[in-house]
Amino acid sequence: MIETNINPENRRKGFFTFKKLIAIIIIAALAISIPVLMARTVPAGYKGVLLTWGEAISIENEGFHWVAPIGQDIALVNIQIQKAEATELTASSDLQDVTTTVAVNYRLEASKVLTIYKDLRNDYEQRVITPNIQEALKATTAKYVATALITQRESVKDLFLNILRSKLSVYGIDVLSVSVTDFQFSPSFTQAIEAKVTAEQNALAAQNKLKQIEYEAEQQVIQATANATATITIATANANATVITANATAQAVEIIQAQLTPEYIQYLYAIGWDGKLPLYWSGNSTTPFIMIPTNSTTGLP
Repeated sequence: MIETNINPENRRKGFFTFKKLIAIIIIAALAISIPVLMARTVPAGYKGVLLTWGEAISIENEGFHWVAPIGQDIALVNIQIQKAEATELTASSDLQDVTTTVAVNYRLEASKVLTIYKDLRNDYEQRVITPNIQEALKATTAKYVATALITQRESVKDLFLNILRSKLSVYGIDVLSVSVTDFQFSPSFTQAIEAKVTAEQNALAAQNKLKQIEYEAEQQVIQATANATATITIATANANATVITANATAQAVEIIQAQLTPEYIQYLYAIGWDGKLPLYWSGNSTTPFIMIPTNSTTGLP
């Protein structure tokens, strides 16, 4: 049997050394972990809310920040453009059921982030945005008959945007734009709309056909009028030409008659005579002579 005698003094020294080693390890761990626990970063597009024992104290801008290792923290609040969508069953002014789907682009006002966080934390979409979208939709669709919700979509969107902005501005939430993505009606009403659209299309087609027939008839009338005008113009031109020709002939006759003096007529006779005397020539007061042919063989008259 081997007996070991340990000096109590050495035992105490060893234990003390062990405690020192543990303390050094703890201090080193704290020295490493405390800066990590105290460091916070606020990224771009966010605001930081400094919390002390859970109470919102101040706003911290983007960048690096220190907080107390115990009792303090920084909560991040998104101030970028965000999108919320909602679908709500509403009623039109003519009491038709309408299921409306909308998309809303919004942004938190940076200057009001502290108040928003105090009142709503980061639950602002579920607590105020979605409920107010639903209320604004009900208020909007109640202003229009069901068919106008489709035919006046831009007007519906503008009214919805104005109502929603008014409701959310009190919370420090800025509504940038809205989009009405879909309207769904009851099956019976949808069938009625389709039947009405079909009837209107058929009526429009018939109206267009009638206009085409009327146009073709007008073209025929215009063509007939043009032909008649052309015929009248040609007949008038021919008549005018005939009158002009007759007038010219009459004027020519008058000119010729004016020039037919006895001397000129005698001249025309002379240049036209072939050397043979006529068998009989009946003279008048203007004719200077009467010629009776003689017998060439006898020389007797």
